[in-house]
Amino acid sequence: MKGIRFILTIAMLMVSVFVSRAQEADTLVPQTDTVNAVDSMAVLRAEYQQRLDSLTLLYHQCLAEKDAGEEREASQSREITELEGRIRLLQEAIEKMEQKERFNLEKEDLYKEAKDKEIRYLQNNLKEKEEALRHEKENNLKIQQENATYRTQYDSIRNSLNEAEKKIIQTNEALKYTQQRAKEAEAKVNAATARKKKVVAIQGIAMKAFRTPNWSLAPDQIVDDHGNPKPVYRIFNKNGGDVEFDYTAGASVMLWDLTRKEKKQETDSVGTRFLEIKKFDQDFSYSLGLYVGFGGSNLFKNFYVGPSFKFLDFFHLTVGVNICEYEMLTGIIQEGDILPTGWSLTDQISKVWKPKPFVSLSFDLDFISYIKK
Repeated sequence: MKGIRFILTIAMLMVSVFVSRAQEADTLVPQTDTVNAVDSMAVLRAEYQQRLDSLTLLYHQCLAEKDAGEEREASQSREITELEGRIRLLQEAIEKMEQKERFNLEKEDLYKEAKDKEIRYLQNNLKEKEEALRHEKENNLKIQQENATYRTQYDSIRNSLNEAEKKIIQTNEALKYTQQRAKEAEAKVNAATARKKKVVAIQGIAMKAFRTPNWSLAPDQIVDDHGNPKPVYRIFNKNGGDVEFDYTAGASVMLWDLTRKEKKQETDSVGTRFLEIKKFDQDFSYSLGLYVGFGGSNLFKNFYVGPSFKFLDFFHLTVGVNICEYEMLTGIIQEGDILPTGWSLTDQISKVWKPKPFVSLSFDLDFISYIKK
């Protein structure tokens, strides 16, 4: 009996402990996380089931001992009743725990399903965004490449445009310079090739009817009054003859235009008109003018003046007077005389201006130089 009481006392203590722990678990479940609560519930339920099985075994043992005697049953009936009540409370607590466990499992399943749906949605959304981002990156890369290409083309076009502008500016400047030079050259050509120029610069060769004397002394020998030979010096002119050629340069001023013209009748849709056409050769002009020029090595001591006849555009025939400074003998002694002893030839020479006739043929060199151009 003492042993049965001891066992029942232990069983009642265990049942009270189980009930109190079940109530604590009941109050703690809502405050924990759903997944951890489910796990703890499962552990408690297994533990409670195991202890319930132990208590049931003890209960059956007590029932078996109850049959041993009425006295033991009478003394233990109240304890058994109390134990059964506690067992029922424990069973109810276990059922509540099982219901809560099922609710938590269902809640966990719903939560997992919602999470899975959310994850799938986020994954799909992420894939779409990644695909859109990839397309956007590709488009941006393509745009950057196109921008780089366009920028390169723009730089190339800008450089080409700058070079073209520089070349245009250089060409315009060169064109202006060329046009100016062309105008100057054209003016020169027109001035040089004008067949009826008032003043023409000409150069040529003149033949004058007097040769510039060149006095010198030549050794000679004579016989004195005693019949002895005597060395002497005679005056002679190294430049013999009466004609001399000279280089001339000067200008011819046109006074009369001698180009012959005739009128030729020509009829057109307007009426009758007259055109001036040169007779014979239409390409040449003739004129009469006055020539003034210089000649020789000393231009300011050798002048040529006379009328000039221009023919065939660039030939000038001049007949006139040459006024030149010559070195002549003073008249005390003449050419061929013996220079007295002690006399100097230089003292017997003086500078004299003499007019002499001349004939010259000159050319308009400017016109000739521009004929081929």
